[in-house]
Amino acid sequence: MSENSLMTIADFTISEMSPVAASAIEMHNNIISSMQTAASAMVTLCENLKRMRDTQSYKAIGFEKFEEYTERACGIKKRQAYNYIQTYERLGSTVLQSNAQLGITKLQLLTEVTAVDRAEFIEENDLENISVAEMKELVAKTKELAEQIDLLQNVDKANNDTINRLQEENESLQEENAELRSRPTEVAVQQPSETEIAEAAAERTKELEQKHAAELKELEKAHKAKIKEAKEKAVKKANADKDKEIAQAAAKAKAEAEQEYKDKLAALTAQKAEAEEKARSMAARLDKNADADLVKASTYFTEAQESFNKFSGAVLKINASDPEKAEKLKSVARNFLTEYISSNLS
Repeated sequence: MSENSLMTIADFTISEMSPVAASAIEMHNNIISSMQTAASAMVTLCENLKRMRDTQSYKAIGFEKFEEYTERACGIKKRQAYNYIQTYERLGSTVLQSNAQLGITKLQLLTEVTAVDRAEFIEENDLENISVAEMKELVAKTKELAEQIDLLQNVDKANNDTINRLQEENESLQEENAELRSRPTEVAVQQPSETEIAEAAAERTKELEQKHAAELKELEKAHKAKIKEAKEKAVKKANADKDKEIAQAAAKAKAEAEQEYKDKLAALTAQKAEAEEKARSMAARLDKNADADLVKASTYFTEAQESFNKFSGAVLKINASDPEKAEKLKSVARNFLTEYISSNLS
């Protein structure tokens, strides 16, 4: 609701001035007064922030930068402070005062509407009772319509320029014709007839009209090319940003894979070194004259012990949750060892 449409006591239907009605009237007056004070405060805030920035008066009270002053002394973020100033500069105190109840977000959107269309935009739309998203959509449609009108006006201007040029050329042609007709007839030179002059003028006019049509076509073609170029640039930028994200993800995945490979290689190298050390240790414990088969047998026996120890550990874990299954595994292992010893080592 604009300031001009605020309701007064005379606008209400009051059958009798009861205590409740009197209290309601008082509350209404307080609300209206607060709204007017808030609108005035909005204009004062914007105006004084602009003056503080433009005059650099913040330096006199100990601040090096305007942004430092707004954030530390006023509790207003840098971007918000500049939003207040920009809104004041673009709308002016009169429009800002009349529409301060909209709030700074909607007022900023209002600055996107050209000054020529702004009054009509405010008049035709209930800005106070629509959402910010709805107002954004209205502003976008208004800007799009303004661009279309500008384009049509440009085409109109081009048409008028061409028509004026055609008229000037036609007048020049008529002057030339008049000058030709005024010249004395020379021997062996036949003066063109009125019909021939008219035909020549008509032909010239037709040529100029065709030239004008071609120029208009080129103008429209150039305009469409610019729109296409702008869209292509936007698509290229979006694709470039996407390619950058993909490249970064690929680089990250590659680095992770290389690190994983290095870790596994280090683990395998360590295992190999450990196995070689065990083999060397076992060889040192054996008699120097022991043959290669004995060294191999000792190595295999050590590995068999390690494997059996691992098997025993696994069975213990199974036994904690399923004793029956663990017992079966133990039985299978005992039978295997008994049979293996009986068949191969007895």
